[in-house]
Amino acid sequence: EESDFCQRAAAAGWRNLHLLDTCELRTGGVSFGESKSPRERAAMETLRRLHPRYEADVMAFVQADPARTARLALDAARLQADAAHRPVVLAVLHDRAGGTVRHVRELAQHLQGKALFLTLSPAAGGAVVLRRAEEKEAFELAFRVADQMEELVQALRQLGVVHVHYQHLLGHSEAILDLPARLGAAYDFTAHDFYTYCKNISLTGMDNRYIEPPRAGECGCCEPGDTAPYAGTVAQWRHRNALLLNNARHVLAPSLDTAGRIAGFAPGARVQAVAHTDLPAQLPAPTARPLAETAPLKVVVLGAMSAIKGADVLEAVAQEAAKRGAPVEFHLLGYGYRSLQTQRRARLTEHGGYKEEELPALLEWLQPDLAWFPAQWPETYSYTLSACLASGLPVVGPDIGAFPERLAGREWSWVHAWDASPAQWLDFFAKVRQAHFIASQAPETPPASDMPQALAGEAFYAQSYLKGLQPCEQAVLQPLPQVFLATHRLQREAHVASSMALAALARLRSMPVLRGVARCIPAHWQRRVKNWLQA
Repeated sequence: EESDFCQRAAAAGWRNLHLLDTCELRTGGVSFGESKSPRERAAMETLRRLHPRYEADVMAFVQADPARTARLALDAARLQADAAHRPVVLAVLHDRAGGTVRHVRELAQHLQGKALFLTLSPAAGGAVVLRRAEEKEAFELAFRVADQMEELVQALRQLGVVHVHYQHLLGHSEAILDLPARLGAAYDFTAHDFYTYCKNISLTGMDNRYIEPPRAGECGCCEPGDTAPYAGTVAQWRHRNALLLNNARHVLAPSLDTAGRIAGFAPGARVQAVAHTDLPAQLPAPTARPLAETAPLKVVVLGAMSAIKGADVLEAVAQEAAKRGAPVEFHLLGYGYRSLQTQRRARLTEHGGYKEEELPALLEWLQPDLAWFPAQWPETYSYTLSACLASGLPVVGPDIGAFPERLAGREWSWVHAWDASPAQWLDFFAKVRQAHFIASQAPETPPASDMPQALAGEAFYAQSYLKGLQPCEQAVLQPLPQVFLATHRLQREAHVASSMALAALARLRSMPVLRGVARCIPAHWQRRVKNWLQA
């Protein structure tokens, strides 16, 4: 009704005004009540008939977004008001989804009321985007690193940033490493992977499998003379990153395994193993449901399965199970980086992606006997492992990365050689099925119970993380100047276009007819195309 009125008023020569000093609370479709869908569709058809340009006018307004400056000013004022009472931390992130972004959001939630978090992520065209860490906040400023660093630093100061926390360097230019010095602030660093000294991130080679490092603080897949992610050589890039870590207030790693590897790379750094904040102090004891003599062992694998997470291994073991007719079946709650062989050629069922909050209900529905992590790299933490621990599922993990220490002393848990062959993996599952699940007998010796573990994140972040961090000392923060890129929309559209191209490439690669072709393309060329599209 208000849309019809505004359209008729405009046609009669009146002006529709946007009240920029008014905030509206939307309660969601109250006008149409329980019959919203059919009545709403009918109303839209009436609008289209009466006002053929209505939807085009709406789209033009959304594209122009004339109120964006006013929203930014309001959001900046909110931020500045908060900065007078609690310290503001800038979290430097990559531009991808996953565990790193989740950790920052959980940390912001964990320290809610004690600190406020902003994020800085790379964007297309050599820009960076400044946002609030909370998922539903829309505040966003963009700056070109090449010629707007001063404006970025000025904005950070006026938003009350007193501390920088490097969560990931992927996609950033070397200039971002100078932010703490320009702000006169201390900084921390968290190692979510090994990008500080391995440009492949995961210590894996062209076959997407772990390569044992030749020496501490090195990887077996990058040569010192290779071209570095910033500029120059890998050796120069590693040297710059080591300096960054050595001068950090805290260098944090979510597991002892990761902490040891990072300490080998930067011996002068104050490295500390601190777990994430996603799990409660007390976890349920794992339990296994009785398995009938004729029932197959139901193994679940969780998440978006890349090659380094073990997608190829999962497929090969499932194919081996089909070939032998073994009483073991595999279920992927998630999806693979390519189309995986499923029934009948492989004892594998792929159930598709899920939202994080849906996982407990999905596990309850699927009723798996155990969860398996076929990772081919030393994962630093694994949020999907956390989900299994919280559900009380029996777990099988590889003997590299964070898995051995996180499973240490836990009943109904096993650690197995990460590089076992498909036949060896299947033999292992068949043995576990017979000796433990059919016999309803937990293994007598759970993974080494005397293995040390990382400090609980709740204790560290509550006691040590905010120590010495005070709210911005300025008595009155100056109004934030209206600095954001005039070309920001074009850059965002370019980023969306590259993301769509990457998604299209993934879909094409997953098609059975093209899967064989994709396998013929060398892995390093596939990685180059992927990195170029994600740049």
